[in-house]
Amino acid sequence: MDSVDAVVDRGLTAVEEEDLERALEALDEAQRLVGENHVRVLHLAGLIAWSEGRLENAAGYLQQAVDAGAEQAEIYLDCAECLATSDQDHGEAEAVLRSLLSREGADEEAKDQAHLLLAQLRLEDDDVDDALDELDAISDARKSDPVYLSTRAMVLAAGGRDEEAAGALERAVELEPDDADLHYQLALLRELRGEEAAARASMLRVLELDVIDGEESGYTPLSEKEREALRARFEEDILTEVPDAVLARMATVPILVQRRATREQVAEGVNPRAPIAFHGEPARELADGSLQDGTLRGIIIMRDLLLDEVDSEDDLVPVMMLSLLEELRAFFRLDDLQMASG
Repeated sequence: MDSVDAVVDRGLTAVEEEDLERALEALDEAQRLVGENHVRVLHLAGLIAWSEGRLENAAGYLQQAVDAGAEQAEIYLDCAECLATSDQDHGEAEAVLRSLLSREGADEEAKDQAHLLLAQLRLEDDDVDDALDELDAISDARKSDPVYLSTRAMVLAAGGRDEEAAGALERAVELEPDDADLHYQLALLRELRGEEAAARASMLRVLELDVIDGEESGYTPLSEKEREALRARFEEDILTEVPDAVLARMATVPILVQRRATREQVAEGVNPRAPIAFHGEPARELADGSLQDGTLRGIIIMRDLLLDEVDSEDDLVPVMMLSLLEELRAFFRLDDLQMASG
């Protein structure tokens, strides 16, 4: 008979591979061996609940495992991350991470990960100085890691240190040239700095890498029936929620439905990761401080990106609504824009 550690390890591997059926079988076996309240069983139950979208249950299981005196650092790290995901108040997540840092015998790798998570939490709470302090506490060996560099770039950018942030991201991209998320982060920062040509070059690389990854999703070609259905859904359920003053800017432009953006569109400024994207010239601030209004030439609905975001038909309208709202705010500089169902 396998030991409980072997059974739980098998279950954790199944969760990582998104094989929930196999993970649940391991959970049942582990519970028969040592009961439901064993620390490692609680850890596995928490990760299964998390993968199923039951964040409150997941946080409960993981917190129980921590409170029971878990020895494994990954239980503390998973618990803190789950708590931070499920609750806007980061106090409990931070307490778990501080508990890990105070434990005798915690290895350097675990402490580095704890400081990295703490930096991310402090950044979410708009505390840039504390976030930098947490990053400074990380071991020197970890400071050449792309995840560290990416996080440091976000913190530096939040503190208005864009040039340093760009340098950190460029170093991260050098280390992980096939990481689309790093290229996307760098593209957004370059846009913020007004470096249009460099930003679009980064976005083209994002598109290239995302298309490679997207081939594994196995999405079918876009049929005319599906194209028309998505266009109708957008017009009937989304555009009707747009304020009239804003809708007037969109009323006469074509609505295209595609799988993804084309290289030509991205080269002209279309965001390759926006499920609803605008094609045209966005609003921009002139030298005298006035705002030149944006000129919209087309609205693009990205079918594959929508499918990546939704789990069921019920999710489609909220995802489309949020994406359109984000694009309207960015394209027309309408930071305070709200929509009826937004």
